[in-house]
Amino acid sequence: MRKITDIVLRFLTVVAGLSLLLAYLSVYIKPTVFWFLGLVGLFYPFLLLINVAFLVYWIIRWKKYFLYSAFVILIGVSHLANFFQFPFGKNQQVNDDDLRVISYNVNLFQLYSWAQKPPSHSSIFKFIHSENPDVVCLQEFYVVNDKFSEMDARKVLEYDVHIGYITKGEKTGYGLATYSKYPIVNSGEIKFDNSANACIYTDILIRTDTVRVYNNHLQSVRLRQSNLSFLHNQNTRKESQAMDEIKDISFRFRDALRKRAQQVEQVTNHILSSPYPVIVCGDFNESPISYNYRKMRKNLNDAFVEAGVGVGHTYKGIFPSFRIDYILYNPNFSASSYYSPKVYHSDHYPVVATLRIH
Repeated sequence: MRKITDIVLRFLTVVAGLSLLLAYLSVYIKPTVFWFLGLVGLFYPFLLLINVAFLVYWIIRWKKYFLYSAFVILIGVSHLANFFQFPFGKNQQVNDDDLRVISYNVNLFQLYSWAQKPPSHSSIFKFIHSENPDVVCLQEFYVVNDKFSEMDARKVLEYDVHIGYITKGEKTGYGLATYSKYPIVNSGEIKFDNSANACIYTDILIRTDTVRVYNNHLQSVRLRQSNLSFLHNQNTRKESQAMDEIKDISFRFRDALRKRAQQVEQVTNHILSSPYPVIVCGDFNESPISYNYRKMRKNLNDAFVEAGVGVGHTYKGIFPSFRIDYILYNPNFSASSYYSPKVYHSDHYPVVATLRIH
């Protein structure tokens, strides 16, 4: 019996290692070429933990298979920094001249008709006031005339504000908003084809320097209620229904991955043409182990990697339960602080970073 158990565990060790290697590979393969690798990349944290468990097991057993697990883990150790940061060597000294930036997906301020909780705009802006930011990028920004109007939104912070609507009706508006304590001197939008997502950019005059801030909300997966119920409970009456849900969820991830690849290409091309230093914020709907994150971060630094501590975690939902909200910037800046406070006004946590301009 022990021999059979060892054979099974060896097989599972190999499978776990190969799966982790595929997650590493997903960073380099465009989802429009082979989307399934992008799906494997989403499971990187869990695959890493499984391989660590096998490593410990084979060390305790003192079997040579621990070398295989150790090799697989070490070959991709550089990816770990995108998920976890040690508190050593961090510069946490904040100067008065540093730029405080918040990026926050506000989940439509829970103003939609089917919301199960009361509207959250008052709580969200109370939190923002308490942080005293210089720049605020909001995704899933939503106004309703008789609840929280555009006029209310423009007055609530007494900042300059650039609102980019994706859809606009007589009584409602949905899109993104960038608030700035400093003067806004120019603004624009990057529209995405066949999508309820978009990017806006805002040129801000900070003392004598102009900085361009990109506020992104990249393609959402848009899971149905039945998908979410299945992920939470795995309860279906028939095995065929379970397979249908798995297929539907997979195809929704596939379509979102492919669309995000196209959107990232649009945004990165626009960034390359920017005449000013850039700060890139937003809800990317992407794991740090992904082609789209790697593409977006090219030539940019990540505030979490530079100044964060602990596990990166910005989404409250069941999946993906890790970092999908970011503040990136080019080498004209460095991060002196980063944190993602656990406030419960949305299905995302806000991301707060203090940037030093060089």
